[in-house]
Amino acid sequence: MSGDPKADTAADLALLARATGYALEGLAEVTRADLGRPTPCPGWDLRALLVHLADAAGSLTALARTGDLVPPGPPGHGGADPAAVARNRLLVLLDAASSAGYGTAARAAAVEVAAHGWDVGRACGSARPMPPRLAADLLAVATSSLPDALRPVSFAAPVDLPATAPAEDRLVAFLGRRPAGSPVSGTAS
Repeated sequence: MSGDPKADTAADLALLARATGYALEGLAEVTRADLGRPTPCPGWDLRALLVHLADAAGSLTALARTGDLVPPGPPGHGGADPAAVARNRLLVLLDAASSAGYGTAARAAAVEVAAHGWDVGRACGSARPMPPRLAADLLAVATSSLPDALRPVSFAAPVDLPATAPAEDRLVAFLGRRPAGSPVSGTAS
């Protein structure tokens, strides 16, 4: 945070754009055959995760446009390709956040979007790493702004890792996921 609200908003929006880009890369790898695969989120296959990501992006778009966080409606998007729905909603979120000068809330959205981008990659068996600088920036946001009261609702307990682990591993471990190289066991949401 620079102390300059305009510069901070620009940095927050840039972080959201980078996180969205990372998630979109993962969504591009999804095939219909992948939709039944397990994810790092307990009880969710890839289809359920994609529906959640699309719904979260829709809720965050409403927040950017109206200032009110609107919970997602009933799960599901008919027969639509859930990866395409998630992709479209992420692009709408990014546009709405930029148009509204979304600011501080963009940081929280960036963590959510990137974490689920990571989940998608793991479910698809991708070895595509999160860019190190993005992971470090998101780790700083997550560790400084995730209230303990939100953890049981949104994230599993942190996974212990040494401080010398790469930022990507520390980020996903902080969010209750097992870092790459660990089996997908369903540990987070």
